[in-house]
Amino acid sequence: MEEGEVSTYSHPRRTRLVVAAYLVLFLAAFIGLAPLFQIIAPLHAAGLDAGSKTEILSRAMFWGAITAAAANVLMGTISDRTTSRFGRRRPWIALGALLTVLSYVGIWRSSTPGEFVWALIGFQLAFNVLMAPLSAVFADRVPIALRSTVSAMLGLSYPLAVALGSSLMALGPQYEPGRLALLAGILLGAALIFLIVYDEPPCLERPETPQPSASGGIGSFIAPFRSRNFAVVWTGRLFIATGYALVSMYLLYFVTDAVGWPGRSPERAHALLTGIAFVSVVVVAGAIALFGRRIIWRQPVALMGALLLCAATAVLAIAPSWTTAVLALAVYGLGQGAYGSVEMGLMADALPTQNNRGRDMGLNNLAVALPQAMAPVAALILERSGADVRGLYVAAAACFAAAVLVMSLFRSTPVLEHSK
Repeated sequence: MEEGEVSTYSHPRRTRLVVAAYLVLFLAAFIGLAPLFQIIAPLHAAGLDAGSKTEILSRAMFWGAITAAAANVLMGTISDRTTSRFGRRRPWIALGALLTVLSYVGIWRSSTPGEFVWALIGFQLAFNVLMAPLSAVFADRVPIALRSTVSAMLGLSYPLAVALGSSLMALGPQYEPGRLALLAGILLGAALIFLIVYDEPPCLERPETPQPSASGGIGSFIAPFRSRNFAVVWTGRLFIATGYALVSMYLLYFVTDAVGWPGRSPERAHALLTGIAFVSVVVVAGAIALFGRRIIWRQPVALMGALLLCAATAVLAIAPSWTTAVLALAVYGLGQGAYGSVEMGLMADALPTQNNRGRDMGLNNLAVALPQAMAPVAALILERSGADVRGLYVAAAACFAAAVLVMSLFRSTPVLEHSK
């Protein structure tokens, strides 16, 4: 296929059904991730050793993120080269969903800091067996004319997962096995629906690689960065994701240590704040999804999102009170909605080649996995230097500011459908 081209295997009506099932599975995958990282894992770490909870959680997140970074790129590359009568992506999506559910058992059963670290590593490995081929499906299957709309809806996935997951943790089962079982049921149900609906054609031959010299070794993974736009989008996403990780990973501790909410549990305070942010995300992302076909330039939307994220996080760090937290999270949601709405579209538009979509989308996802490793390291450094949790939010604001500078280098062109 030529650059920018997507699969035309099925009828347009069938494609819309596939896209709908894809959106549901993407959301379910993040529901399986967000509450685990923001509620279950922090509480589990505190239960192992309350005095060393930050260090335990940070260590587990660091090694888990390293695993995720390698697994995502590797699994994307493997799915590009997979041959089976079920297609390239479907077998790995099915296996990844099953392995992710099994990894929940390891987290629940971990009873020492060391076991907890290995359990998080196992989860990250399993989760990326699922997410690497799932991310490639966007470039494979979403028609170019729908990329802005679908990208905006995918942008809702993570904040919606945070809001729904936080609510499920606050209102659902109040014990860890029940919470993990609930997440497992949601993920398996959505995966089953997608695997039934997704009519991926059989793939019995490996695709030809247009550049044999770069088809193996480290050169294969460096080659995409020779494209200016790919490098800019990747680096901007790295800074944004680092800011996200710092804000979300330690939000529960921020609520308890810097803000507080007398008479309420930390889980309920967390649920309220994430709910406020989500409402703002819905306002922005919903508008972009509705008018996606009219958006000619994606870069200005991404820049505005990064600016709002920077401002909101700086306010949280400077004036950590309940009132400012509520207002700042509302603005934070606006920024998250704006950037997240065009994120996948920018990534797909910046792909240098079409025969290595799984690999290149995996490299883009590396920009999200690496911050999960860097954020815990930053937390440990700040904690040992005497800074409190607010220092993490200062660092997050700096990351968002850096993203603004990097993304201003993007060579913006009109969205492809407007040039036809």
